[in-house]
Amino acid sequence: MSGKSASREEKAARIRRLLATEGESVERNTQGFNRGRYEAVAELSDYEGLKDEARAIKEDAIERLPELIERVRESVEANGGTVYLAEDAADANRYVREVVRDADAETVVKSKSMTTEELEVNDALAEAGAEVWETDLGEFVLQVADEAPSHIVAPAIHRSEADIATLFEEVFGPEEPLETADDLTRFAREFLAEKIREADVGMTGANFVAADTGTLTLVTSEGNARKSVAATDTHVAVAGVEKLLPTFEDVAPFVELIGRSGTGQSITSYVTFLTPPGDAPTMEFEGEETEAASEVGGENDREFHLVLVDNGRTAMREDDQLRETLYCIRCSACLNSCANFQHVGGHGFGGETYSGGIATGWEAGVHGLDSAAEFNDFCTGCTRCVNQCPVKIDVPWINTVVRDRLNRGAEGNFDFLVEGLTPDEESGGLDLQKRLFGNFPTLAKLGSATAPVSNWLARAPGVRALAERTLGVD
Repeated sequence: MSGKSASREEKAARIRRLLATEGESVERNTQGFNRGRYEAVAELSDYEGLKDEARAIKEDAIERLPELIERVRESVEANGGTVYLAEDAADANRYVREVVRDADAETVVKSKSMTTEELEVNDALAEAGAEVWETDLGEFVLQVADEAPSHIVAPAIHRSEADIATLFEEVFGPEEPLETADDLTRFAREFLAEKIREADVGMTGANFVAADTGTLTLVTSEGNARKSVAATDTHVAVAGVEKLLPTFEDVAPFVELIGRSGTGQSITSYVTFLTPPGDAPTMEFEGEETEAASEVGGENDREFHLVLVDNGRTAMREDDQLRETLYCIRCSACLNSCANFQHVGGHGFGGETYSGGIATGWEAGVHGLDSAAEFNDFCTGCTRCVNQCPVKIDVPWINTVVRDRLNRGAEGNFDFLVEGLTPDEESGGLDLQKRLFGNFPTLAKLGSATAPVSNWLARAPGVRALAERTLGVD
């Protein structure tokens, strides 16, 4: 058995396992999000016009990105905060560790943030001796289970209510059985409330950052981001540079679109606008029985750090074929609308951090082509996700770009894609499987013209096994 065949079989076995263990929950939840999206966008009087507006704002923001970085630095510093532009993950983690160390922080509480997942901030802080707790319910479940997210909005989408109940009972041994979703939520809320009270540093992401005011927009369903900020003396916000928008007014169309596109909500439970350092006084808690702050500090006591992360984004901006990835607002519409994702979820259709169709661009840009190669072939190019994307990203095109680079090398000639996806004889390095699919239109015409013979041949004994061995196709 060749190494390639073994790899293919191992991948197939993993997919079958995911179908059996996670597929049902992923399918039920993503299809529920889809139904909600159809209903929610139907409420908009000009859905397509709103998407065009959002797309234009993102195009402008990415084009003016260096200018916006300097503008937001001025805005945040004028308010008394600090902006740090991190070159890569190591640089960002080093800065965050220094902030936590300078705050003498033993405990850090976090709200959901895919960017901190990308950087692996939790591991970096744990190595430095800080206790880190995720306060988003889904992220908390995964932290307890020691699992990676399987969805960019609903990270624990692959787990059922019964799974989570079993997990909590095994890890925490609660006094009362956890039988319902309300039981699980109440237990997690009470557990995390204690961690938030103990915390010295609160960390959030940011869905959008307005360059002109320094205002962060946080779109959440649980309010945990507000708690993480209000209950701590130091707030660290970590965001990719692509989250910058020119003005606060530019946020409006995205607030209309992000909840509808992702989870089918007209608006999420909490839309928070923070222009830090905020005016809310810092809090000090006394005694385990205290439910409210017993002492409050002055209005200027809170410390704020905005960590803007590059980590490959500048290179993506300068790459005409990957640049469009930076328009993504992480709504998850492309994941939920994808038939393949609905069956295997992000643990199959995903890389080191990101999942679904848009993950190919993100993984190639921030983690490298090797990461994207692990799942890039899950995209069939059906284009269904393009209509669902609130900023009209051509996700299948990005997947095809990355696939071409994997097959030919990053510097390869890309012209054949617009000439019919047919590799020429001089391209070199294309195995039988890639050559088969590169010439699939010709094969389909031949098969149709000789249908009785080709159908008989496809059903002949041994043909399926032969095709699997030589072409990787059953």
